[in-house]
Amino acid sequence: MLVVYLVIVMFWKSDRDNLDSPGFYSSMSDWYNTPLGESLLHSEQALLEEYLPRYFGYHLLQIGCANLPIFNNSPVGHKFSLTHDTKSREHGLVAKGEAIPLISESVDLVVLHHALDFSAFQHQLLREVSRVLIAGGSVVIIGFNPISSWGIRTGFPGPKKHPWQGKLLSINRVTDWLKLLDFQVEQVRYGAYALPINSPRVIRYSGMLDKIATRLNWPTGGAYMITAKKQVLPLTPIQTSWRGLASAHVGMPIAENITRVSRDIPSANNEE
Repeated sequence: MLVVYLVIVMFWKSDRDNLDSPGFYSSMSDWYNTPLGESLLHSEQALLEEYLPRYFGYHLLQIGCANLPIFNNSPVGHKFSLTHDTKSREHGLVAKGEAIPLISESVDLVVLHHALDFSAFQHQLLREVSRVLIAGGSVVIIGFNPISSWGIRTGFPGPKKHPWQGKLLSINRVTDWLKLLDFQVEQVRYGAYALPINSPRVIRYSGMLDKIATRLNWPTGGAYMITAKKQVLPLTPIQTSWRGLASAHVGMPIAENITRVSRDIPSANNEE
């Protein structure tokens, strides 16, 4: 039994897909057109509507898992997205999230749309986000909640299709990483309480309490949204204790002056 279990786990891990896999973005984009994908997107956009319209800035960067912009409600002037897919024409930047080709402190807001779930280098991705964000900038993280019916389905061993191939992180793990990178976590919101079954009837009946659960922010939602702000480290001025310099007009003691002058004046005997 142990050998069978190890074989299943090895096969399961080898079958995992990530953002670098060919065709990943197109597969996830097609999945978002299914009834289950549309239901999830609707819940995620409802969470974003609580935050994005209230955040202003100059540049917004989205790093996502599909050819799907989710920042339309943002008032930020310049909005663009990043993808690994070289064939995609719907993104403004083709690069890896773990090596963002932008200068440091150049972006006001970063939106991670399931990018952490499918990244092969999750911690490095957050490091890059911290690097490109300005001081006081914010990050919005959308991910699958492992403590939910969605997380349980993702944890089943065996071959899986999108989106059940992610490596889900707990809320505590993500918030701990953010704090290590000097982020201040502002809020954690949950959504998508319908069962992860691709059937309109099941989605409709299992999501009847979706609005109430979202309002109460039950931690069993299939998706979560974390918002965090990059802290500005205060600069403590170093107070140097200056020693008082001796004034140039301060003369020598009188006794020393008289002695030195008397030595310098030639005696009468010497003149003769």
